[in-house]
Amino acid sequence: MDNLGNLGLWGMVIIISLVGVLTKLVYFKIGEGGRDAILEHIPKLEPERLVEIEGRYASGGSRILLLSSIPAIGSAIAAAAGLLETPLLTFIVLVLISNLVRNTLVVFVFGQGIKLITGGG
Repeated sequence: MDNLGNLGLWGMVIIISLVGVLTKLVYFKIGEGGRDAILEHIPKLEPERLVEIEGRYASGGSRILLLSSIPAIGSAIAAAAGLLETPLLTFIVLVLISNLVRNTLVVFVFGQGIKLITGGG
């Protein structure tokens, strides 16, 4: 664990993004179990909302996974990907891109906030 401090900020972004992919992979696997499994494991997801997400996924294709890092809908999108039998490699690559973009933006915004607070240039 001592090596985590040596990763630097961007190393941590990559690690956190990979952990995010693993988290979404759980929902992907749940989705492979069908609609009932999704609704059982994501209790806040209404059946109508699942049908909507499934329809958008089916019409927009797997690129909708680029939105998977959005907290309110990411798990449902990942589950829909499993339900609609998205190839695993496609899923992993698109979710990783989504997480890297989001985490990079968070680091940038956080860094700018720190500069404002500390008066750094």
